[in-house]
Amino acid sequence: MKRLFTNATFVTMVDDVDTADALLVDDDGRIAYIGDAEEARRLADGAEEVDLGGAAVLPGLIDPHSHFTGALQYLLYADLSECTSFDEITETLKKFAAERNIGPDGVIMGNGYDQNNLVEQRHPDKSILNAVSTDVPVLITHVSNHMGVANDCLLELAGITPTTPDPDGGRYGRINGSGDLDGYAEEPAAMNPLYAVTTPRLGLDFAAMVPDMQRIYLEHGVTTCQDGATAPDMAKVLVGLARAGLLKMDIVSYPMWGSDVMATLADNAEFDSQSYTGHFRFGGLKMFLDGSPQGLTAWMTEPYVEGPDGEKDWVAYSTMTDEDAIAFAKMAIDSNHQLLCHCNGDAAADQLLRVYEAARDASDNPEKMALRPVMIHAQTARTDQYEKMAEIGMIPSIFSSHVWYWGDAHLRNLGSVRGGRVSACGDAERAGLPFTLHTDTPVLRPNLLEAAWCAVNRITKVGVQLDEDQKVTPYEAMRAITYNGAYQYSEEADKGTLEEGKLADLVVLDRNPLAVDPREIRDIQVLATIKEGETLYERDAK
Repeated sequence: MKRLFTNATFVTMVDDVDTADALLVDDDGRIAYIGDAEEARRLADGAEEVDLGGAAVLPGLIDPHSHFTGALQYLLYADLSECTSFDEITETLKKFAAERNIGPDGVIMGNGYDQNNLVEQRHPDKSILNAVSTDVPVLITHVSNHMGVANDCLLELAGITPTTPDPDGGRYGRINGSGDLDGYAEEPAAMNPLYAVTTPRLGLDFAAMVPDMQRIYLEHGVTTCQDGATAPDMAKVLVGLARAGLLKMDIVSYPMWGSDVMATLADNAEFDSQSYTGHFRFGGLKMFLDGSPQGLTAWMTEPYVEGPDGEKDWVAYSTMTDEDAIAFAKMAIDSNHQLLCHCNGDAAADQLLRVYEAARDASDNPEKMALRPVMIHAQTARTDQYEKMAEIGMIPSIFSSHVWYWGDAHLRNLGSVRGGRVSACGDAERAGLPFTLHTDTPVLRPNLLEAAWCAVNRITKVGVQLDEDQKVTPYEAMRAITYNGAYQYSEEADKGTLEEGKLADLVVLDRNPLAVDPREIRDIQVLATIKEGETLYERDAK
């Protein structure tokens, strides 16, 4: 359906000054014309004209890393993000269970606690959750989603006992070294047996929930998002939603190491493509090499200030051996798939650079240099590592929101120098890298404007100014969530800038992020989100 959008400043993102007065969408949902309003009306030939009331319009925002299926946490889990003590966690979970009338056949789930924000300054243990229920399984997950805590009921149902060994790349918490479980589980290898019990009890109806899941992204102006660690069952869900025509925004999926990823792709071959079917496709494969810095599980080359038990030599650990990582990376390269890899610590970044180059050199794929591998998070990546990424064509997708949400914890845990340069976007820009910015939803809501604000301003929650040398300009930050995002997905021919022939994926804002005081970027409101010319979200008038 043809539509003509007028009375707005169209910020094309082709460069830092280019704007237009009107944008015409053709019947295929692509930009037919962008430029002068009078010429646009002449070309519109009676198309519906939409007056945008003086707003600013940018390319639809592109989420370069999140977990779309994980957004169900916002719908089904108790929100623990504001809890400041163990007692508040217990009371929040009790209230949630009572409101939902959760019985013995159900499960009580909570997400978003952060030991850095608790007065106890440590992770809860199973006694906190046993106080919620002894006959209903209870699981709470850390804000990073890399660790969690279970009650005794859930541990029993999962078959996890004091004699259960720690899995490779994970561990179970023990009480005072006695060997008895305290309910804590660290990293997916340890948490997956818990999810095997809890997930079937949630009674998931994705067809009913998917409009709300998509709204979480659309209300933040996102038109393309990611499911960044897709298990085989979730791949089936996403394929089913696509075939049913229930997906309205584009979703790119990356099957996760630890399952038969090639079987997942083979079973859904029509979606293993650069083209979307029903707004869904597979983009490549995903693996992870460490944990989270705020959880003290990011693998570092130099020790933390203190480890989880007060150690002075704690550097955490890798979740994969070089041998396994090379084999997985080579499988991705040989099959002509992009590889995404989670790396928070600089030791993990060293490992990824090492194993990817080894796997690429061993591959006979003639297209191997064009695959655009991605280092996800890159929280403590060093200057030399960014320079190496540029050399081998790797893209850093930086979790810049760490600056605000955990910058103060990083200063405590890593010291002023390393903590001060987390999310080093400045180094990435100077290395000439097309870096992207993400929020790792459901760790945080997909507020990419806030991610850009963090990259530009680098201010922590308590007002500490982190390393100003790592700041980027508003244009560079907005480029990271528009054009660079499209480039990461090899979709820059269709997305990322407002140019004739590209998809009419648009975000309508109440202010132009390139024209306001940089400190105001995160206060900008999304007024509407438009996908291929169709308005999918409009902010409620107040």
